[in-house]
Amino acid sequence: MRTGTLTLDGVPIDYRDRGDGPPLLLLPGGAGHAGVLDGLAAHLADRYRVVSASSRVVSAWPNTEHRDQHPEVFAGDVLGLVEALFDEPPIVFAFSSSAIATLDLLARHPDRLRLAVVHEPPVLGLLPDAERHRDALEAVRTAARTRGMEEAARLMTEVMTAVEPGADSPELHQPGDWLDGYAETSPEPPTPELLELLPLLGELQPLFLEHILIPFTTSEVDLAALGAAGPRLVPVAGIDSRGQLPYRAAAALATKLGLPLAELPGGHLGPTERPAQFAAALRALLEER
Repeated sequence: MRTGTLTLDGVPIDYRDRGDGPPLLLLPGGAGHAGVLDGLAAHLADRYRVVSASSRVVSAWPNTEHRDQHPEVFAGDVLGLVEALFDEPPIVFAFSSSAIATLDLLARHPDRLRLAVVHEPPVLGLLPDAERHRDALEAVRTAARTRGMEEAARLMTEVMTAVEPGADSPELHQPGDWLDGYAETSPEPPTPELLELLPLLGELQPLFLEHILIPFTTSEVDLAALGAAGPRLVPVAGIDSRGQLPYRAAAALATKLGLPLAELPGGHLGPTERPAQFAAALRALLEER
């Protein structure tokens, strides 16, 4: 693995680069630490040149300003990475918060991406009960600021994992044969490298809950521009999170654009909790394209 830092308008963006082949850019969720995708990247680097990038707030840590972040700014950083590191439009795989930024990038610059595979972007505005979910996430942010991280984390888990019926029922697609025997499998044990990252991820959690969660989940999605991007957009979701808020948002996105929703192993954190299984299914999905 090769590591580097790209400076964009004075802002550092850390990245990890491995493998050779067609370019594949991986973008993490949460505050955006590239290390959480090391397991996934390791299982893809025999076929692709895999670059995983940290967000600007993680790359500047601990000197990051504690102020609200916005997906269009993160999208601009991703565009800078694409232009600096790749000779051709890459495939971008992004999940959660980074998937929201990738939707913004695709809407503004569709020609810069070969594919945008967005895993469970929690875009609340596409849901019929968006206001209720926004209020619940506002309560999470308030708890982070007034009652501590433990209570905020409890509320966040409650909001994100509550199973509710969804009004949207897109065409479902399960690439490859990964579903065979899946019910008998368990999440993969975390790697030593991921365990080593956990304290830092805990330090980043207040920044995420106070300054990323609300600005990202309540951002508007340009459906007309995304529709014009056509087959470049691939919405995906974890089969284990059916009925949960991020899955419902991904399903709503797929339905509104008339696209199938590809289901991959695991839940919202499938890329980090089941990296080998997730990589195999993602590889099958990409080979179909």
